[in-house]
Amino acid sequence: MQTVTTATQAMAAVAAKPKRSPKVRRGVIGVVVLAAILEAVPRLGIVDQAFLPPLSAVLAKLGVELINPEFLLATFDTLLTWFLGMAIATVIAIPLGTLLGLSDFTYRVSRAAIDLIRPIPPIALIPLLILVLGQTLEMKLALVVFAVVWPILFNTISGVRDVDPQLVQMAQSFQHTRMQAIRRIVLPSAAPFMATGVRIASSIALIVVVTVEMIAGGDSGLGAYIAEARAIGTDVPKIFSGTLMTGVLGLIINSIIGAIESRVFSWNERKAS
Repeated sequence: MQTVTTATQAMAAVAAKPKRSPKVRRGVIGVVVLAAILEAVPRLGIVDQAFLPPLSAVLAKLGVELINPEFLLATFDTLLTWFLGMAIATVIAIPLGTLLGLSDFTYRVSRAAIDLIRPIPPIALIPLLILVLGQTLEMKLALVVFAVVWPILFNTISGVRDVDPQLVQMAQSFQHTRMQAIRRIVLPSAAPFMATGVRIASSIALIVVVTVEMIAGGDSGLGAYIAEARAIGTDVPKIFSGTLMTGVLGLIINSIIGAIESRVFSWNERKAS
């Protein structure tokens, strides 16, 4: 009997042991294949190494730059702009999206104005914002917020409108005020949509930050670092090391937000499955 119990416990422990996700394995395989291509293409002479150095040379240069205070400061400046832009956009988009999602009238009245403003490329606003704000952190933040507020806003609207109105009516029938029903039913139900909007916006924000830094960001940030290296033009691996660092930051940010989203909203994944 004791042997059976021990075997049962062992089987339970094996079953409880977390398995490596197939997505993780496929992701690793994809990265390895991409790395092999980036190493082989310049080595084989398919592309001149003066334009595309081997990945090993870029990684070696990145390793050197990671102990360079100027490079680390540029990375910090980019992350700071990204964080502030995401925070401001989230604070604006979630309350506004909740309001628009709860009111059909407000949603219909504002939809035309939103559709008019949303397609404007953030980069097209650079000349105007430089005139008003100069090449400052505020200018970069304004562009980032304008770019990333939309995915958070529309995901919030979709999440709020997706809530069954009968649940809100049922809550009110149990003597809950409308604000209590919104806080206890609407917002928790719409939260996974909001989180998805934030995750999508995080990648857009990083792209916009680096692009603005390259074009008109002054002398701070990874974009400015890449632009300076490009202007000198004699150290191509340095250019690609900054580009690679941007990709690494994007991967880390997306992985962290995705992990938090999966952990916090695991109940929603179980419901979907």
